[in-house]
Amino acid sequence: MPFVGGQPDFLSMVNAEVEKVEPVIKASLTSPEEQLPFLVPPETLPTPSGKPKGGQHLKASDFTEPTLPVDWLSQSVQDYIRTVAESYGCPQDFVVAICLTTAGIAAGKKVQLVTNPYANYPCDFICMVGKPSRNKTGPLKEVTNPLREHDKANFAKYSKAKAVYDQSKREDRNYSSEQPVFHQRVAGDSSPESRNALLAQGDMLIIVADELKSFIDSFGRYSKGGNGSGAEVSQLLSTWSNVSFTINRKSEDTKLVDDPAMSIIGGIQPGPLGKTFGTDALMDSGFTQRFLFVYPDKAEFVKRQDRRRMTQEMRDSWGDIIGKLFGMETLVLQLSHEAERLYADYADANDMKADAEEDDYIGGMRQKMNIHVLRLAIMAHLLSDHWNEPVITGEGMEYAIRIADYFTQIHVERIYPLLMGSDRQVRKSLTKELVITEIGQTFDIQNKSALAEALGYDRAKLTNILNGKLKK
Repeated sequence: MPFVGGQPDFLSMVNAEVEKVEPVIKASLTSPEEQLPFLVPPETLPTPSGKPKGGQHLKASDFTEPTLPVDWLSQSVQDYIRTVAESYGCPQDFVVAICLTTAGIAAGKKVQLVTNPYANYPCDFICMVGKPSRNKTGPLKEVTNPLREHDKANFAKYSKAKAVYDQSKREDRNYSSEQPVFHQRVAGDSSPESRNALLAQGDMLIIVADELKSFIDSFGRYSKGGNGSGAEVSQLLSTWSNVSFTINRKSEDTKLVDDPAMSIIGGIQPGPLGKTFGTDALMDSGFTQRFLFVYPDKAEFVKRQDRRRMTQEMRDSWGDIIGKLFGMETLVLQLSHEAERLYADYADANDMKADAEEDDYIGGMRQKMNIHVLRLAIMAHLLSDHWNEPVITGEGMEYAIRIADYFTQIHVERIYPLLMGSDRQVRKSLTKELVITEIGQTFDIQNKSALAEALGYDRAKLTNILNGKLKK
């Protein structure tokens, strides 16, 4: 069929072929004098067949890149997100994820969402994936800066109070006032013991790591022996789940880290992601499944002279937003009836998909999204125009579900293939038969009976493997 304007585009060609199979009846142009008679519909209309109308046609939106939406957030937050992304020349998805995490840490444990039978805080583990040119570090430092400024102010207050306390102790040995405590939110390159000490104070904490590979590679670094790496991972798993745990050291008093809440955010390059997050220990334990991965596949390059300027006014606006969250009163959030219905439908669908999933890792990841989406709903609520209201609306939950769908799609389509890279595939495929074959090709086996007994194999089967006669 002819196309107006020259060559047809791809979707026009596809849709044209659809119309050849299922032609759409179009009204012919008629003059006013030749109008068709008015038809009166019957009183009882036929029952719809359930077949969607026009469902065969493809839309450009079907091929769009998955992105983190911003439409539910307040206008001032949206403006800030776009300004940071354009001024740093980074994907907007990075900025959205950092803003959500920063807002949650500022509100801290003062805000929680109570649902049957759990309560959740606005914290989570997030990993931004991209090449160095994507610029993860710049926006990470920019957006989280109000958290560090808050820590500086708190440390100044703590230092003054500590000086008064120390002076009072020197002047009066019986001075019994409680020792001042430094409450901080941002932890960098710190030991598990120091992080746990902060969590034991009841504070919500965030680990900001420019490179998550370095953070994960350091597991067990501070341990003097034993399963230091495994113990650290176990503590992080408990922290993500808000499950209390105890710390027992011979040289220290036993500590109880009760109801811990912590976020982790940082970046990693696609190359080392598989070797970092894809180890058996981290994947089998559920550590990797607890992360939300931001991985923009495409980003428009903007020349530096064409980028938007990051103004002090915009920084002050973001600082005011985070300052409000630091100073807010305790807020126990509830889901509206509509939000509860949306969440129940989402969680039930996730459970069914997880149950039908053949891959245990993907199934586990889907089920954890039922928790992620509630935490995302809190963080999004804090950055909306309803930030101090006690109810998460249906619109707020719908927005959180869209964010969760992004993270699920990214994890399945982009992260999982990297986790199951060539090194892991080879390691998984090394069956006992292949190991025996390799031994037979490398060594001259003098006593096959002894080898068969040591491996728990039938001697005849072992001989067939060594001779390359085992049927595949």
